[in-house]
Amino acid sequence: MNSRHLLFQRITQNWKQQFAVVKRVVDWTVLVYLVIPAIVISFFVYRSWWIQIPDWMTIVQLPVIFVLFFLFLWGDHFLTYVREADRIFLRKKEKLFLGMKRGGMLYSYAFQLLSAATICLFIAPLWFAHFGLHMKQLLIFAMLWVSLKWLIMGVKGRLNVELRGWRSLVTGIPLFIGAAIIWMWCYKAFINENSVLIFALILINTIVSAWIVQPRFNSVHTFEQDLAIDELEKNKYIEMIFGLSMDMEKMPKPVPVRKNPRLYSQSNRIFKHRSPKNGFIELFIKATTRNTEYIKGYFQIMGVTSAATVMLPPLWLKISMAIIGTIFLLTWLGSVWYKVVGSHSFTKKYSTEEAYFEGKKVVTKVLVLPFIFIITCSLILNIWIRNHFFFF
Repeated sequence: MNSRHLLFQRITQNWKQQFAVVKRVVDWTVLVYLVIPAIVISFFVYRSWWIQIPDWMTIVQLPVIFVLFFLFLWGDHFLTYVREADRIFLRKKEKLFLGMKRGGMLYSYAFQLLSAATICLFIAPLWFAHFGLHMKQLLIFAMLWVSLKWLIMGVKGRLNVELRGWRSLVTGIPLFIGAAIIWMWCYKAFINENSVLIFALILINTIVSAWIVQPRFNSVHTFEQDLAIDELEKNKYIEMIFGLSMDMEKMPKPVPVRKNPRLYSQSNRIFKHRSPKNGFIELFIKATTRNTEYIKGYFQIMGVTSAATVMLPPLWLKISMAIIGTIFLLTWLGSVWYKVVGSHSFTKKYSTEEAYFEGKKVVTKVLVLPFIFIITCSLILNIWIRNHFFFF
């Protein structure tokens, strides 16, 4: 078996594994009554866009496309398709191992090109009919986007992907800021039709990306990092697919046990005044602040809603998104309260008492107020940006 056959086998196995997970989520009834009709309807809706642009599309401006595509830059890595067992067998066959790794990375480059072509095909009706731009400009836009994505993927391949929590956030902030600056240059070069700068950005992004991934491309000594990246990508898609299924039972994520928790290690009392209501609130605070998933979920809802109020052009759409975000936050808080307090084996027998509902009201008010404050600041920030930056 040569490296090409081995790579093709690994890629095939990867797609089969993802498809097997999808089959567990989407049974034949969902496929027949939802998925297939949705595909057919989407085809005819997309075909109608080429005939006449819908009214809601006319509010979309070119800067919005650049902002949306900036969000699509994240989430992927260069894959080498290594497996845990390869450390014993394939690392002894350096030529076969390197051939598979190189093929996997070249496949990742090509796959991102295909992704760029697919996304650009999706926005083509809007690009040609509404913006009045041409195929050459669409190709330039696609190359700017995919070259920057290659660069980001290369940098992420050198970072420690096993970091979690605030350490991952700290390492990701410089990359995010740098990518935002480069993407802003791409936008200005595209608007000003600066061919020299456009060509330079595409070339520099591609060359730097290739230079960054060179150690993984030419060496077998990056095995641990390659394996961590491939496992991260595999688990990411599996978790995403399982997350789409509301009926499938999911195993809880393992949480490392600490003898002394970082917060409230001595079971410190938060409230001096002891009452049933304060007891429920204290339980909720301790449970949620010790679990980063709840904290991350709260800030994700806040971040997505505030970003929508900034990016969406019409005022009525901004207000609608703010209202929808608030309703979603209230629903999410109710779900978390029930999971932490209402369904707990020690407290669920008290879930009909008045103190239970009073505590829930207090928690909801305290967490909704910062949310409303941030959304209001986002609207004010949007007005400031539009007054100071012409491209918005």
